[in-house]
Parts: sequence; structure tokens; C-alpha cells
Amino acid sequence: MVSVDVADVPRLFAAAQTWPERLALAILVYMGPRRRAVARLRLSDYDRLHGRLRFREKGGKVVWKPVPDELRSLLEAAITAGAITDYLVPPEGYLQRKDDRDDRVIWRIVKRVAARAGIEAHVHALRAAFAVYYLERFPGDVEALKELLGHRSIATTQVYLRKLDRDTAMERVRGLSWGVAETGEAEGSESSQTAGERFASSSAVGAGGFEPP
Repeated sequence: MVSVDVADVPRLFAAAQTWPERLALAILVYMGPRRRAVARLRLSDYDRLHGRLRFREKGGKVVWKPVPDELRSLLEAAITAGAITDYLVPPEGYLQRKDDRDDRVIWRIVKRVAARAGIEAHVHALRAAFAVYYLERFPGDVEALKELLGHRSIATTQVYLRKLDRDTAMERVRGLSWGVAETGEAEGSESSQTAGERFASSSAVGAGGFEPP
């Protein structure tokens, strides 16, 4: 399975050379939409006043999502530069189907930028990278992530968390306390003996000590 590390994203941005490349990449990594939803985004879907984007998700579902500040700045810069007149990811050539844009244009852009950066990537890998990075920044906020990804079930959202930094998550164990260890106390001291008594009297400990499940 192709996956994109969070550290690879800046390299992808550095490899993007045109407005279509920068905008396609930015919308994907800042908001995590599907490629079809990105391909169909138009200027009329951008609420500039409130900083929101209207995405057309699977099954015809329409969702307004808040735009991250950095992405909003990029969109405004592209509009000011005249790069965006209709589609938010501008066409790179003549559109044969104006009313139903071929979403493979987004796939081709990502593959081209990734090849230039020397990274193996595709649209879905960037969607997963967004999900992982979001939860690293906002631990446990799965419900919001579910809505941002356009999922109907949290169980589906969990699929995108395979690359979540488990080492960082496990670091929390360092703060776990049973009130047993007394730092700086000599073995056999009154404090250590008291802690041992508390440990032995704990409801979690049987006559023979801890018992494995």
C-alpha cells in the first residue's frame, strides 16, 4: 500500500511548479477530500467571506467545510493572480467535458509532482496523510475527522489511521503512576514500605500478586 509520510508533504510542495499543481496538492493535504470532489470544485464553491468550501461528496452529499488559514491565503493569492476563473484547480488544457470534469486530472497532477519530488504518492495516500496529521495535531478528535473526510461511519475513518505515530502515543505511559515508586528514597525506608503496603492492599492485586488475564 502506498503511503505518504508527513515529512514528505513539504517536499511535494517544493516540487509543485504551477498553480494547478500547488492548488491540487494544497486542497488535498489541507482538507483530505476525494479526487472527484477536488476536480469538481469551482470558484462558486468558495465562500470567500466566511472561508468555507462546498464539497460534493459521494452519494450526492453536499458539505460546507471550513478552510485552513494557509490554504485560504493560497486560494486568495491564486485569485489575485488571475489563475482561478472557474475551477479551483485550473485546467491545464482544453476541457472536453466542462459539465462533468474528468477527475483523473487530479490523479495525474499528484503523480507528476510526486515523481518530480522522488516520492511515491497518489491522491488516496495524501488523503490518508491528512487524516493521520489531523489526529496527531488534535488527538482523539475522530468525530470531526469523520465529517471532514465525508464518511458515514467512524469505523471507515479508523481505516486511515494505520500510520498514526504509535511511538508517540505510547509515550503517554511515562506518566502512569500507581503511587508505588518513591523517587530518591532509599530501599527499605518508611516511604518505600508505606508505598509497598499501598501496593499490596490495592484491589487490583490478589493474594498472589498481579494475575495475568
